Amino acid sequence: MRCDRCGSDAIVFQRYSGLRLCATHFTESLDARARQTLRARGWMRSGDRIAVALSGGPGSSSLLRFLSATFGERPDMSLIAITIGEGGGAGTEVKGIGKIAEGMGIPWTFASPGESPEVPGGDVPREQMLGSLAKRAGATKIALGTNLNAIARSIFLHVIRGETSRFTADRSCVEGDIPSITPFRMIPAAELSLYASLNVPGYLREEARLVPASFEGEVREMLDAHSCRHPSAPFSIVRLADGLSAVPDAGITWNRDRVTGHG
Repeated sequence: MRCDRCGSDAIVFQRYSGLRLCATHFTESLDARARQTLRARGWMRSGDRIAVALSGGPGSSSLLRFLSATFGERPDMSLIAITIGEGGGAGTEVKGIGKIAEGMGIPWTFASPGESPEVPGGDVPREQMLGSLAKRAGATKIALGTNLNAIARSIFLHVIRGETSRFTADRSCVEGDIPSITPFRMIPAAELSLYASLNVPGYLREEARLVPASFEGEVREMLDAHSCRHPSAPFSIVRLADGLSAVPDAGITWNRDRVTGHG
């Protein structure tokens, strides 16, 4: 299999685009699509300090690499990686997350829930904890590594449930009182895993998780199975929601990026 751009050995075939790409052109393609999302939404501005929610997984690790490569040399912008731990202490996994940021020359801060007034614990939602830590770090925005599949599943689930309130919420995605951005919202999860394996030494490979025996699990299985047969399906779902949010008289405003998890 040869790369359609240069004729070198291809490492991936994108069924939804029909392209075969080598490692270099795959990385360039993903970067270009993420930059297009940032430009289309006007998410990055001079003076921004972006807090990247870093879990060490392929999504967030890839996001840190992408933002570092794209904006790391700009004197009018800055990056910081932030991690909310599951408990006190700095175990092997936490140290590994820190090394990912260190390897890119990005400052990193870690906190456990409840260890300080600025990072609440207990039953406080994770996004609020991230917001508190980002605020303490002086961030103007939080960047999440949420992928296309996660956003499409969230939209699909709300539609099936008939949760109209999800469509009438504020269109901005906010962690606490800091807006968040999702540059990889049109990038499939599998591509982020490949991107991380090519560009982020030491990223944490996520173990396969059993789909929970619940309505959410059934919806996930349904959409994943459909997407295997029709690779463009997740793109269509997200674009449909975006289209509805752009129609002022539709009576629907989609809270486009309110999903959990950050890769």
